[in-house]
Amino acid sequence: MRSSKILVVDLDETLTRGGDDPLKPYIKESLLHLRNQGWTLVLATGRDRRYLSKRTDLKGIFDAWVTEAGLSVYIPSSGVYYCFADERWVASVKKLAHFPFIEEKENTIAFKLECMDLVKSEISKLEVKTVLRNNKGYVIVLPEGVSKALGVKEALKLLNVDGYIMVIGDSEIDLELFAIADFKATVANAEQSLKEKADYIAYRDNGDGVLEIVEFVLLQSNEAIFKRQVKQTS
Repeated sequence: MRSSKILVVDLDETLTRGGDDPLKPYIKESLLHLRNQGWTLVLATGRDRRYLSKRTDLKGIFDAWVTEAGLSVYIPSSGVYYCFADERWVASVKKLAHFPFIEEKENTIAFKLECMDLVKSEISKLEVKTVLRNNKGYVIVLPEGVSKALGVKEALKLLNVDGYIMVIGDSEIDLELFAIADFKATVANAEQSLKEKADYIAYRDNGDGVLEIVEFVLLQSNEAIFKRQVKQTS
């Protein structure tokens, strides 16, 4: 297994402002610089593979996509794709996709928080076990035991990589990632519950906050290398 420093980062309201807001070119350059220095880059998002594949601004940056909040993993370089739910689970959950307030994803569904009671009632009629994960008022339906952390672990196995993990997120659902991180960071617009667990809180929002965090970590790394070199020569 190859040892690498690993960056795991969320997309909406972390790398970008959310929606179809494109990744700023200078943020992309910073991420590519990190990758060229030997880091492994993992995108961990509630978006699905079909959506991400249409985003030209994200092309060529990440070694792995952890999609649908951990339900599926895609390796762009090889085309390897894996879903952690069987066909029966997917088919059962998608029976609810006919409701107008339901967003159908590749392997699951999502909805706004205000529809929670109705969706819970409908899900209770299904013969599969599910959990509902709230992401700033947007809820995604997952099988029991599935999380972004599970998706990242499986993605790293597929990449045959392990090592130091830095996580950058913005919402409560990213707390799952903090549990496997060596360094935990948030952008300025993150939820308070995440900030309380973070090792570093950026002063800036979204992508600019990510850039700030990356620069901070690289600076700390360079200082550590410099101090080690000085000690060896003294």
